[in-house]
Amino acid sequence: MEENEKSTGKIIGTVIKFTLALAVFAFIFALVFRMCQADYKALEGTEITESFKSAYAVSDDVRTHAINDNFSENGAVYGYSLTYIEEAGYLQFTVRYNVRHIDEVILSYPEFKEESIRYELVDKNGKTYAPNIIGEETKYNYHYFKLEFTNVDFSTENLSVKMILDGIDINVGDKSTLVVHRSDDTSIPFILSDEQMSLINK
Repeated sequence: MEENEKSTGKIIGTVIKFTLALAVFAFIFALVFRMCQADYKALEGTEITESFKSAYAVSDDVRTHAINDNFSENGAVYGYSLTYIEEAGYLQFTVRYNVRHIDEVILSYPEFKEESIRYELVDKNGKTYAPNIIGEETKYNYHYFKLEFTNVDFSTENLSVKMILDGIDINVGDKSTLVVHRSDDTSIPFILSDEQMSLINK
């Protein structure tokens, strides 16, 4: 009887240890996976489009800088990988949003589709610019868009990208607005790769 109790105790102890080890492993895995999600950046770099080529023909002074506020106030929009040619009025960057920020919208508006999300660039004077979407990708919980804008007036104090949810009566504009460029930003020359230059010269 005593031996059976010891055997049962060993089994229970082993199960508890295994369960604890599994829980620790699951926690570490979830933490590492979450870090990989946050660090992953799709559509990095600069795309050489026809609009970029036209802008480059006006001026070869391609510039870049860190986007001022990488996250919008509500954390819904994140921006990076910005390049621009000020003299030609050309701007290109990548934005992403976390799909969980749209979940609550869908709860209130079941008919809302992610395809209805669009972006526009707004300057300080309220002038808006519609983007050309030159890249799109979905990874983990994020949706990425590579956007380019032409005929942009860089003389205003700032340029912001705004998420627009078409077809619903909810205003996410202010909190999801992300400043991407200010006139006094410290910019650095963007060095085009040999591959990019070959695409320009095609």
